[in-house]
Amino acid sequence: MEKITIAVLRVQGGWRVMKDDRRVGQYDYRVDAEEAGLELTQRLHRAGRDVELLVQQDGSHDVEPMMGWQTVH
Repeated sequence: MEKITIAVLRVQGGWRVMKDDRRVGQYDYRVDAEEAGLELTQRLHRAGRDVELLVQQDGSHDVEPMMGWQTVH
């Protein structure tokens, strides 16, 4: 199985959660998008999938892995 990528990205007017380049959620606030991305990532991980969570950095187009998501409950 291929690794699934979940990304939390800043878009005009808010934040978007993407799963392998497909939009799965749109949010007004970063914290809500990060929470949704985290929940999706953990659910896929518990189902035995190889998954990574990327988050866009403030003021940048760069995305970086969110570290430690496996231990967040």
